[in-house]
Amino acid sequence: MWNRPESLFLKMVQDMGSIALSHQPLEKIMTKTEILAALKNLTAEERLEIIETASRMMREEIEEKAQRKADRKRKLRAAAEAAVKDYMPGGALHDLWSPDSEPYFESEEEYLNAGIKTNA
Repeated sequence: MWNRPESLFLKMVQDMGSIALSHQPLEKIMTKTEILAALKNLTAEERLEIIETASRMMREEIEEKAQRKADRKRKLRAAAEAAVKDYMPGGALHDLWSPDSEPYFESEEEYLNAGIKTNA
């Protein structure tokens, strides 16, 4: 039966679980061809259980990826919002970016000597 220690099905489920938990690329335990060949030896119920397990693993992986993407987006938004005050009047970077600020270089020659190219 499927839950015997020597069961190929049980080995496949355990292997899928270890791969899902590791989140690390592992050596392939079985090739797709070997898995498909092994599936032929299982009952319909056992194959359905494998499909359900694989589907659950895929859903979890998709959800984790979406969560990581949302977390990254939240962190980027928070960083951008935190930086806004630096560009506002009185902020540390306001004078560098404000059209009302004085030029950083005294002359265009000093600007060119600093290794910065103009669009002119």
